[in-house]
Amino acid sequence: MKIDINFDSLWHAVSLMTSDKADFNYTASPDKDFEPDREISIKDVKLEDVKVSGGLLEVDGAQILLYIEEQFQPLEDVIKTPEIGKKYHVADCRALQQMRDQKRFERYSATNNVSGVFSVWGKKRARSSSVVIEGEAKLNVCKSCLEHLNYKGYKSKKKEVFKHFNLDEFFAHYSTLFKSFPKSIADKSGGYTDDWDQVSKVYRQQQNFTCEACKVDLSSQRNLLHTHHKNGVKRDNVANNLQALCIDCHRKEPSHQNMRVRSSDMHTINRLRREQALLDSGNWADALAFADTAYHGLLDLYHTNQRPVPEIGFDVTDLSGAVIATAELAWPNDKKAVVHNDSDADRLKHEGWQVQMLGDALKNANFAIW
Repeated sequence: MKIDINFDSLWHAVSLMTSDKADFNYTASPDKDFEPDREISIKDVKLEDVKVSGGLLEVDGAQILLYIEEQFQPLEDVIKTPEIGKKYHVADCRALQQMRDQKRFERYSATNNVSGVFSVWGKKRARSSSVVIEGEAKLNVCKSCLEHLNYKGYKSKKKEVFKHFNLDEFFAHYSTLFKSFPKSIADKSGGYTDDWDQVSKVYRQQQNFTCEACKVDLSSQRNLLHTHHKNGVKRDNVANNLQALCIDCHRKEPSHQNMRVRSSDMHTINRLRREQALLDSGNWADALAFADTAYHGLLDLYHTNQRPVPEIGFDVTDLSGAVIATAELAWPNDKKAVVHNDSDADRLKHEGWQVQMLGDALKNANFAIW
């Protein structure tokens, strides 16, 4: 996006101090973490063209889900009773892996539509009917996908997680792993009073730009501190309804799970938590509380299987002290790490670390870490 800024007033002020005018050009730096929010809808996508990223499904840098438009059951029945319809996939589960291995490629459609309602077609209900009709049906998520990711601890509470599964929350849960985000989620903002920016600024100042939940001091990164409405009513700005929360603690509040968070912001927050002695190494409670939500499923499995507690958001430095890579989960003494970013993996390997990508770590979580 090109940004045009008029610097005439600035040059006028400069002219009052000096007659010399320096050459100056302003170029806006593109956001490397995020691409514009967008909607994706691709028919007849080839399974081999779908990238697997952190165990999740990706097309052109965006998280997607896969579903089949053609239904085996009569379409009227699928629309009325979603559980008999074909399930949609949100991860590289066993079913997709087997299809890929067997070279069986169904006619999938790829989308980041989070409504849970899909355009489908099938035969009309009637004996020996060959009449094909179209419609929209609310399909169910594939349980094997949730198990593969251990989404929200699915393996230990399957009925609860499946019952309350929500695509908005699911996509936001893994937002740090992708540059693009579904526009339909991003557009669900607003509803604040006209003076909300000023109200929020004053309240955060009163709290010394410190998160009231995890206590991290964000005075050096004030944009990462939000003002939360405790009762969920965005227009209720009385002081006892407000709470200053870092973006990580904010998204973990009830009904706020659809907030989008950058990977770089999580790195910054956990770096500050560690510097401020708020993140206790070797403590599972801290590891589970402060880790990026995209890694919660893996951490839950490590915890259940009594694996060693990892460092969260661990910065690996060179001899000069400069950060060369950030490991989302790290065991520094053993020089082992779990990461999502290829460049971080390459740098760590160059320094002699053993590295697993998130997707591979999920597959191997029930076995030894390496």
